[in-house]
Amino acid sequence: MSYAELASYWPYQGASYVYAKYAFYPVSRDLAKLIALQCSGLYFLSFSFAAGEVNLGFAGYLSVLIPSVPTYITGPSVSIVITVMLLFGVNFTGKVNTLLSIIQILSLFLIAVLTISVSPFGPFMTTEFLAHGFSGLLAAVALIAFGQMQVEAVLTLGEEAKRPRINLPRAQISALVTVVILYVLVGYGVVSSTPVNDLAESVAPLALAVENIFPSFGKILIVIAALTATVTSTIGCLLGSSRMLYAGAREHAFPLFFGKLTKNGVPYTAVLASGVLALVATLMSVFGYASVLNILISAAVFSNWLMMILMNIALIIVRKTRPDLKPNFRYPLNIKNIPIMAVIAIVGCIIVITFVNPIAIGIGLIWMILITIWYFVYARKNWNFLTPEDIENLQ
Repeated sequence: MSYAELASYWPYQGASYVYAKYAFYPVSRDLAKLIALQCSGLYFLSFSFAAGEVNLGFAGYLSVLIPSVPTYITGPSVSIVITVMLLFGVNFTGKVNTLLSIIQILSLFLIAVLTISVSPFGPFMTTEFLAHGFSGLLAAVALIAFGQMQVEAVLTLGEEAKRPRINLPRAQISALVTVVILYVLVGYGVVSSTPVNDLAESVAPLALAVENIFPSFGKILIVIAALTATVTSTIGCLLGSSRMLYAGAREHAFPLFFGKLTKNGVPYTAVLASGVLALVATLMSVFGYASVLNILISAAVFSNWLMMILMNIALIIVRKTRPDLKPNFRYPLNIKNIPIMAVIAIVGCIIVITFVNPIAIGIGLIWMILITIWYFVYARKNWNFLTPEDIENLQ
């Protein structure tokens, strides 16, 4: 919800890149630009690697329906097709994504109803409930961030939305609520109907759960739900990744080459860069480096939690240094203008990060060091700092 309030202040391309730049500016201009660059760089990498992983999910679920089609073809193919589709612009992509999202939500809700109906109280009737204790629960929470990265992607399209100061907070909160509800319902239903160990060993756990209940109808339902879910996730990741890169490039924080636009306003070089990196990530698994990709995904998860900490800190700073700003959405539960839930979120994120793979944390820190070096070697001297008024004039 911190993102939603920040979006109502500055509804521009790049989301957290922009929020960090303007929020930390009263503290230090250099600090603001460095944190903004970290947001842009880390999210570019995270979204792209996440898209590559999701492509593999698409291939895995498609193979359930059509076993003869090899995953090493479908995974890279869907990455290429979606990248090309994004070049047609957000209006076309948005229509496709909206249609797929409606189908996805209806399908997942039906899956939840069917699986829960088999054993409504299944998870609470086992002696293995929380078998790994709260540490296992928090480790799972750490991974959940991977599935919710696309919620941030909604905000990266600020300048391409209508009435963004009002609609972006609404879209972000609606997306978050919808995702959480579906996660809870589907997750509860799946573990109600299928042994947890079987789910852990399956490459398509959702398909396994539904097919155990409805062998024929279940397969069709799974294909509809899983394929639409993976496609919309890849679209969201690549949109977010490309806009993060573009936001930095148009201020010369990254090479201006990545800030080029088509006649329709599509940052095509940034889209292609994101698509290529996602394709490379997919091919890593295809060529036997799945374990490396898994570590990179964990590093992306670490980066995502770190960005959430920074955005909550950013909101607190804005509240104290810019009381003149009047947001269209305001974080509830405040004491002396400090959002209490943002403080709790910071503490919670720090706790969750301790359960991320240490190697992944190390890789994430290496990314941050490299981005910091880039800032002092290139971005700091080339940065064309755009104020909110400058961005408004560009539209």
